[in-house]
Amino acid sequence: LIVEVLSPSSRRFDRLTKRVEFQRQGIPRYWVVDAEGEQVEEWTPKAQTPVLQRDRLTWHPAGASSPFDLEMSWLFRAP
Repeated sequence: LIVEVLSPSSRRFDRLTKRVEFQRQGIPRYWVVDAEGEQVEEWTPKAQTPVLQRDRLTWHPAGASSPFDLEMSWLFRAP
């Protein structure tokens, strides 16, 4: 799992250059966190388009006894 948080200066690089390289390397999950849009783009190696997550993120790596589960409302809550 690789997680990136978008910033104005890195949007294009994270969404294009890095994503293509991570897909080429077979990284199982690449999450691109868009704080402004309050969503996460979830990419897999073969995906042509991301799955947009707006409610919940779940990651269950092989060998883990339980998944990592994150409510998006917690992620994007006001400080």
